[in-house]
Amino acid sequence: MIIGMRGHDFGRMEPRALALAIREAGFEATQLAFAKAFPAPAEQYMTPGALSEIRSAFAGIVLPVMGCYVSASDRDPDVLAEAKARFKRSLSASVILGAGCVGTETTHFTFPESEREAAYARLLDFTREVCAHAEQVNALVGIEPVALHTLHTPELTRRLIADVNSPNLRVILDTANLVTPETAAPEAQMEILERALSCFGKQICVLHVKDGVFNGEGKWENRPLGQGVMDWPRLLPRLREHNDTLCALREGVFPGMAKEECQIMHRWLGE
Repeated sequence: MIIGMRGHDFGRMEPRALALAIREAGFEATQLAFAKAFPAPAEQYMTPGALSEIRSAFAGIVLPVMGCYVSASDRDPDVLAEAKARFKRSLSASVILGAGCVGTETTHFTFPESEREAAYARLLDFTREVCAHAEQVNALVGIEPVALHTLHTPELTRRLIADVNSPNLRVILDTANLVTPETAAPEAQMEILERALSCFGKQICVLHVKDGVFNGEGKWENRPLGQGVMDWPRLLPRLREHNDTLCALREGVFPGMAKEECQIMHRWLGE
């Protein structure tokens, strides 16, 4: 299993400086979200020449995800149209960059449950359109389910995969994003993971790894690896057993702890 991290957890840096920092921390892969990782506006890095330079700067570092986080089930038609356009531009760019997929979450769901189907319909429309473009340019779409978002369960994710029916649709799995205060116990986490593997195991293209606690208001607060509720010493080996070729990306590296957290992830995998 390949161990990596989100590039922008080091803050905004020029591509070559960021690549050097990632290598020095011991990570072998990274997720790049241009708008968060680099100092200039994202558009500046989206030309063929700039994308080729970034690919060169990150030579030897796997790029499993190009982050393009959009509101993929937004109620506002104009916002949704712009989300589609921006995501499709990123899909085309990802081919030059050499990224494994373009990834997004869906949309924070704060409405009555009776509106879930309408939100899902908007997400389905978005996903079908961007997957059609992905098929044209030979790229992959990575959708990330989150308990508080439109795509909130493994079962709904399986439904989306079936409804879209595209060979270019994949899933970014962050087990922590599917855990709630009610399902934070280790056995409940494992049950969620097994549901996810049953529902879309073959479609998982990359893993996100983070740790944290739920505060008194039930809101997630990030913590260093091993200092939160997540049972990664069991979850990661199970994921490796499922597919040892996956890349596990540390999400939310704490300042000054990158090397230590990289070593922790390797230790959990028995390396």
